[in-house]
Amino acid sequence: IVFPGRDLSGRIKFLTRRSVKTKMFVIDKDVEKEVYLLYHINKDNVKEVYVCESQINALTLESWGYRAIALLGTGTAYQYACLKKSGILKYNLCFDGDKAGDTAITRFIKNIDNSFISIVSIPRGKDVNDLTKEEFDLLDRIEYE
Repeated sequence: IVFPGRDLSGRIKFLTRRSVKTKMFVIDKDVEKEVYLLYHINKDNVKEVYVCESQINALTLESWGYRAIALLGTGTAYQYACLKKSGILKYNLCFDGDKAGDTAITRFIKNIDNSFISIVSIPRGKDVNDLTKEEFDLLDRIEYE
């Protein structure tokens, strides 16, 4: 599957690829990662989003009715600068339940300091796609201030 990386203006800046048979994810070296789906969030003037690591997780959340974005990992300085320009007021963090997800939470809180943040307690060893919507809806949410 190929996913376009759009900037805040909607221009496609790069492509990422994901295997449909494995969890193999390919992004070209030296690419400045855009925030996946942020262009659509801005266009629709959305003020609350769910944030995850992968495009597939973001698309799953969108299919469940949650507006979502993906950082294509744990987040970069460039991505945080884009988020600060976005007008989003509330972030619900849905990072994977692993060490990388822990890093993503810490990094996000450190970099996005003027917004309301809620941490969705994804179970250890799982990500959004390992859950049903019903399971996801029952997860604890920790308000961070």
